[in-house]
Amino acid sequence: MRTSEATTGPYPIVPAEVARPIRSTGRRLRHRLIWATMIIFALFCIVPIYWILITALRPRGEIFESPALLYPQHITLDNLRYVWLGSQTNDPVLPFVFTSFLVATASACLTLFLSLPAAYALSRWRVGGNHLAMWILSQRFIPPIAVIVPLYLLYRRIGWLDTYHGLILLYTVINIPITVWILRNYIDALPRDIEEAALVDGATPVQILRHIVLPLSWPSLGAAAILAFLAIWNEYVFAYQLAGRNVAMVTVYFPRLRSAIGELYGEVAAAGLLALLPALLVTGFLRRYIVRGLTLGGGREL
Repeated sequence: MRTSEATTGPYPIVPAEVARPIRSTGRRLRHRLIWATMIIFALFCIVPIYWILITALRPRGEIFESPALLYPQHITLDNLRYVWLGSQTNDPVLPFVFTSFLVATASACLTLFLSLPAAYALSRWRVGGNHLAMWILSQRFIPPIAVIVPLYLLYRRIGWLDTYHGLILLYTVINIPITVWILRNYIDALPRDIEEAALVDGATPVQILRHIVLPLSWPSLGAAAILAFLAIWNEYVFAYQLAGRNVAMVTVYFPRLRSAIGELYGEVAAAGLLALLPALLVTGFLRRYIVRGLTLGGGREL
């Protein structure tokens, strides 16, 4: 008995032919759990879009049927035609979509232009240390409702209410913190050998940023551009309070879709479907940059 304990220890040795099926069963169970989680998450994202689609294609009478059907019995394009052409009481949705696209694109480009030099300085020269980087990121967490009143008073005083440059500059300031954080983490992960060789050859920091760091940072720039564009596209508080008839964003279009007979649910769904297309196109065009831009250097501390 003592010899057996000395040889095998206090725990019994499981034969290989028994341990192999146990490991295989655990691996299959883990894979099934991962697939089940992915399917649930995919349904969570797809079902609302599908419901918007079928609501936009349904006649008004089918929308209020109980129980609700999972597919439209009669397909109509009246809702899409209504929001596309407008009516006597409601404006067409296309000018709102164009305004949102213009403001979001201009603000995203300006955000990248200002954030890349700041991220490079924080990464390579450690300007302000880690505390400055954390302070810059913390500005993104300020709730819009906390600053909307002073911003409204300021914009009214300087004449920036309902202007393109007012919204573009505001959204740029809002998105700079998270963009600087993404670009800084990405630049931290880039090797410094090429930059040091360029310094030896007499290159200036501006030349290094333009000819070396910028070409290597396209993945992070694409990811940051998508996040900034979508944040502006979906923003409502500032677009509602600081804009009006001249610069009307697509998010403020939906509350205006009303009539004497009540809420226009089919028309709202059609407008949401049309407003979703530009965001999907931009995301699809830059999708290859998302994963690499957000994961490379993502584990580094601020």
